[in-house]
Amino acid sequence: MKLLPPLSPLTYYRRNLARSLPVGGAVTISVFLIAGIVTLFTSVDDSIQQNYGFLRHFSVLTGQVARDAPPALVAQVKREPHLKKIIDSVPYPNTLKFIIGELPMPVYGVEPGVMPELIALTQNRIVEGRLPEPGQPELVISRFWANNLGTKLGDKVTASDEKFPTITEPQKVVGILDGGANLALADIDYVVGALPDPNLVRPAHLLIPDAPENLHGLNTHIQDFIKNPRGHGLTRAQAHSAQIFTHEDMVRRVRKGLGYFFNFLAISDGLVIGAVALLSGFLANIYFESRLAEFGLLSAFGFRRERLAGRLVIETGALVVVSWLVGLLLTWLVLWLLDVLYMAPRGLILANVNALAVLYTLPTPIIVGLASLGTVLRRLYKLDPIEIMERR
Repeated sequence: MKLLPPLSPLTYYRRNLARSLPVGGAVTISVFLIAGIVTLFTSVDDSIQQNYGFLRHFSVLTGQVARDAPPALVAQVKREPHLKKIIDSVPYPNTLKFIIGELPMPVYGVEPGVMPELIALTQNRIVEGRLPEPGQPELVISRFWANNLGTKLGDKVTASDEKFPTITEPQKVVGILDGGANLALADIDYVVGALPDPNLVRPAHLLIPDAPENLHGLNTHIQDFIKNPRGHGLTRAQAHSAQIFTHEDMVRRVRKGLGYFFNFLAISDGLVIGAVALLSGFLANIYFESRLAEFGLLSAFGFRRERLAGRLVIETGALVVVSWLVGLLLTWLVLWLLDVLYMAPRGLILANVNALAVLYTLPTPIIVGLASLGTVLRRLYKLDPIEIMERR
């Protein structure tokens, strides 16, 4: 900066940093506020995606009206060419708390022998502890879910769900999973015996594909069995009393239930973006209005108006671009600290500053730049250099 010529467009900022900070700071704070709101908005959807991430590795076939899926439908599913195997389980619900409210956390009761397979299938590994013992009130759970429940290895967890009855006996966390999708497993014999009502024992068939890329096709075929049973040799009663849970379906259901919430956030975000960007534009307008005498003197000294206009474009562009980049950097730093110090230890999801957040911040520097250039250029081309000199 010290090597800049005296009349360089950027020399003003070197000599008048304090006067430039209000406008630059307004742009920086505006970008920080908008990017932060959009990132929190994105975190809502990321919470849904991550909570049901285990369904990217297998799907779940259950009964809808009856306690179990009809045997005829299960037999038809077993003939699917891309089905590797079916793991029988008995799930029970627990509740997790996110920024959008509560989401169900299924704990799958399975045979001890298939637990390592499910853990490997979801790309997890046991980083602490061991697997649950047969018949014991124990479970192995992902670290993220454990953090959300406020538990660690050796603690006891009491299942709670306001919508569905569940196991009331505390279960001990004997293993922590990490590295893959969220998952919680318990011994199936314990789950069957601990559920307070036999009607709550509702089997769930975990459908394991022969390859990850074939899961979507497998789900599509089974959904067609349920929607069009007669085309597959099934009766209407055999198909419509069952349902399949897939990742896409679960995410769509939760998004639909939170539709009004998403709309409210979108409207609020739009209002904030517009108000903050206009406010920054007004501040920039006042800032450049106060410098009209400076541009008038340069014009009186022989600077052509086209050269002054180019100088103004460089000054304004440098101010808004640098302030915009600093605002994005500030957003990333603050949200990273928030995630490390608060969100992650509590099992809460905070999205990264992504392309959508950056896109939503663009109106601020654009409005500030246009407001500044439009006002000052209009006044610049009406300036009378002689009048400026006479006032001096």
